[in-house]
Amino acid sequence: MHDHEVVEVQALYRDPIHDFGFLKFDPSHIKYMKLVEIPLAPEQARVGIDVRIIGNDAGEKLSILAGSISRIDRNVPEYGHMTYNDLNTFYLQSAAALSGGSSGSPVIDIEGRAVALQAGGRSHEATNFFFPLDRVQRALKLIQDGKPVLRGSIQTRFKYVPFEVAQKLGLPEETEAMVRQVRPHGIGMLMVATLLPGGPGSLAGLEESDVLLRINGDIVTHFVSLEDILDSHIGRTIDVTVVRGGETVEVSVAVQDMCKLTPSRLVTFGGCVVHDLSYQLAYTCALPLRGVFMTTSGDCLPDMDDSQGIIIDRINEHAVSNIDEFVEVLRKIPDHEPTTIVS
Repeated sequence: MHDHEVVEVQALYRDPIHDFGFLKFDPSHIKYMKLVEIPLAPEQARVGIDVRIIGNDAGEKLSILAGSISRIDRNVPEYGHMTYNDLNTFYLQSAAALSGGSSGSPVIDIEGRAVALQAGGRSHEATNFFFPLDRVQRALKLIQDGKPVLRGSIQTRFKYVPFEVAQKLGLPEETEAMVRQVRPHGIGMLMVATLLPGGPGSLAGLEESDVLLRINGDIVTHFVSLEDILDSHIGRTIDVTVVRGGETVEVSVAVQDMCKLTPSRLVTFGGCVVHDLSYQLAYTCALPLRGVFMTTSGDCLPDMDDSQGIIIDRINEHAVSNIDEFVEVLRKIPDHEPTTIVS
């Protein structure tokens, strides 16, 4: 709390991909500070509006920095190799000089409404990235209604490309005209950027550089629409129409439960820390979503370079596809017996 009060919180939800979650606390335990509700208004995020970022810039207890939204349809920022990178969402871009420490802070408009969350930026360029609130608002409403927050996946990363790029990938002129008529405010379309090997998208026949046209008959050019469809079709198949080299291709893709694909447990032994291979790391390395990831090798593997982690595929000729199989194999290895790990 700003006035240095301490209150216990309960973790309610964390999104399996996007960098947000919810904590719950009892407001009656706040004795000295007046609490004020900040309404969520994702629809108010527009190019040109002035905003204030209320956070802890540069480690300060409270900072209020000014900025202006310059883009609302930016692809996700890339923070580097072997680190967290978001996917399948737009980000907002702003001219604001933040130096770090305010991630997750509300981005407030002139009416006192939250229009986004501070996510990251480039301090040497005075450029900041905001996470839009569409999925945050949806998740909050479901939690308030006592419903589960379902998240679907086809293990496919999409990228928003302008129409001129879609044309180079084979989008016919008449198809572009039709899409522009149906989505008059759009300036591009979604393109398949990465397919995880063995994932539903890859198995169904999607290919990288496919331009997404329709899902279940509806034109889809926006990440919010894409995620809405995936989240509402877990355990079912969706009919996906793409443009590939000027030709229209239709495939049926099975939608998986993203929450079941996301690591939620870890194992520690001998200084090692191991968990299931995460969604983000699988995309970074373009690997199938299987195996376990050793973040620290500890005393068990002193000669292995764990500066970027180690993906374990086999132990003593036993395939290891998840953390449960990893634990089961370890249990059968006698103490002090030499062990072969394939990574």
